[in-house]
Amino acid sequence: MISITRLVAAAAAAFALATLCPAQEPADLGKGSAFQGKKIELKDKGEVAYILSFTAGKAFEATTDGTKNTDVHLYVYDASGKEVGKDDSPGPKCSVKVTPPSDGSYKFVITNSGGDNTVTFDVKIAK
Repeated sequence: MISITRLVAAAAAAFALATLCPAQEPADLGKGSAFQGKKIELKDKGEVAYILSFTAGKAFEATTDGTKNTDVHLYVYDASGKEVGKDDSPGPKCSVKVTPPSDGSYKFVITNSGGDNTVTFDVKIAK
């Protein structure tokens, strides 16, 4: 009887945790060619994820820049989830260049550690 009670209590705790802390889905920001940049308030050990779509053969450069000297990292993944670029160097500035081989969506994950920071995320398409 005690083991059933523990099992029920553990299941209830897991359900409560999943309800209170849902996984954050990436925000779809539309077409990369129309993207105008975004300011992000990132907490210490914070993370955000965005999706932008791009045209094949048109190189883009994704960048971050923070107002404070925290450790910001930028990761880029293609539609299959494969990492296609990253900048995990120290400091608030990041830059990743990618030339998409085909039309598709890319996920950008930005992480921050070392204190709260206001980070500007931008993407420029090569002309």
